[in-house]
Amino acid sequence: MPIRDSNEAVEGSTRKPTQMLRMSPDQAIQNESDPEVRLYPTIGYSIAEGSLWRIQIQGRISRSTPVTFGKRLMLRGLIRALNVSTQVAEGDLFRQRVGGFIAAPVAGSRVQLELAGQHYVLRRKSKASGLFYCRLDIPTKQMQSFRTYGALPQQNDSRDLDCIQKWDIGFGQISSQVFLAERRGVSVITDIDDTIKLTEVNSRRRMLLRTFAEPFEPIAGMASTYQRWAEQGALFHYVSSSPWQIYDAVNQFLIDENFPLGSMHLKWFRLRDEIFKRWQIIRRKSKGGVIRNLIKRLPERTFVLVGDSGERDPEIYAKLASKFPSQVARICIRQIDASPLDTVRLNKIYRRYGMTVPIQVFANPVQLGDVAIP
Repeated sequence: MPIRDSNEAVEGSTRKPTQMLRMSPDQAIQNESDPEVRLYPTIGYSIAEGSLWRIQIQGRISRSTPVTFGKRLMLRGLIRALNVSTQVAEGDLFRQRVGGFIAAPVAGSRVQLELAGQHYVLRRKSKASGLFYCRLDIPTKQMQSFRTYGALPQQNDSRDLDCIQKWDIGFGQISSQVFLAERRGVSVITDIDDTIKLTEVNSRRRMLLRTFAEPFEPIAGMASTYQRWAEQGALFHYVSSSPWQIYDAVNQFLIDENFPLGSMHLKWFRLRDEIFKRWQIIRRKSKGGVIRNLIKRLPERTFVLVGDSGERDPEIYAKLASKFPSQVARICIRQIDASPLDTVRLNKIYRRYGMTVPIQVFANPVQLGDVAIP
C-alpha cells in the first residue's frame, strides 16, 4: 500500500486516517513451558521537532503452570461470590476469563521485540506481575515504510502483513498495534464498563457475573457512534478500571462489536484471596493519572472524554477539564439510573472545579452527534 503524507486527507473526504505500526515478539514459543509474551495496543507520538517518534511499549510475560494452592483458594472465593453452577464454573467462558489471573507471571526478564524493521531489547525488566513498560525513540525516517493506514484496523488485516514480521506461535499470530498520534487532531478517551459495555458496576455480584461468567453485552448504538467519529478522524484511547488480566476478552469484544480499535490503558489487580470482596473499592482508585499523562504527552491535540455516571467519571473528567481547559473540549456522560448525574450532582461539579467545558449527559448515543469540535 503506498505511503501518504501524514497530513494528506483521503480523497473525497476530510478524514485523516489513523496511522499504525505493528510490533511483535521476535521468536516463537517452542513448547508449553516457554513463557508467553503479550503485547498491548499502545500509542506513539512525535518528539524532537518531528525527527523522532516516542513509542510507549506495554505488555506482560507469563507462563502456564499448575494452579497453585493460593490461586485455587482465589478461584473458590470467586465462584462463591458469583454463586454459579458447577457447569458454569467449569465452562470455557469462565476458564477464559480467569486465565489471566491464574497464569504465572515471569518477573525480572527483558523482552525482545520487533518494531519498524528493527529488533529491540527493552531496557526495563518485567515486574513481579509480569508486566513490562518501556519507551522507544525511533527516527521518523525509519518508520515511514512501516506505517499502515485505516480508521478501523482489524486483526489479521491483509494490509498489515507487509508491515512487520509477526510471531507465529501455532495457535494465532501474536502482534499488536501502535497507534500513531499526530501532533494535532481529536483524541477520544473512553471508559469501557457501562459506557460501551454493560457491566452494572453498582452491584458487586452483577459486575462479577458480567465480568467472569456471562458474554459481554454492548451498549446499543455506541459502536456505530464511535465508528462515525473514527471516520471523522478521531483516535481512540480506552482507559478503564477493568483488569489487564481480562484484556484478551475485552479486545475480542471490541473486534466482535465493531468498535474502532485504539490504545488500551487498563488496571492491574494483584491476586488476593479477598480481592473479589473488595473489587469495587479496588476499581474506584483514580484513573485520572493515566488520562492526565495522555493529555500531557499530546499537548496540541483536542480531547473528548466519554464515560458514565455510575462511578466517578464526571468528577474525574471535570477535574481534568479544569486543569487542561484548552485541550479538553467536550465531556460526554452516559446516564446510569442507579447513580444518575442529576442537577444537584452536576451543580456541585461545576462549583467545585469552576470549569467552562460543557458536560453532555446522554441516554441514547444518537444524542452525541458528530465528534467535530467547534
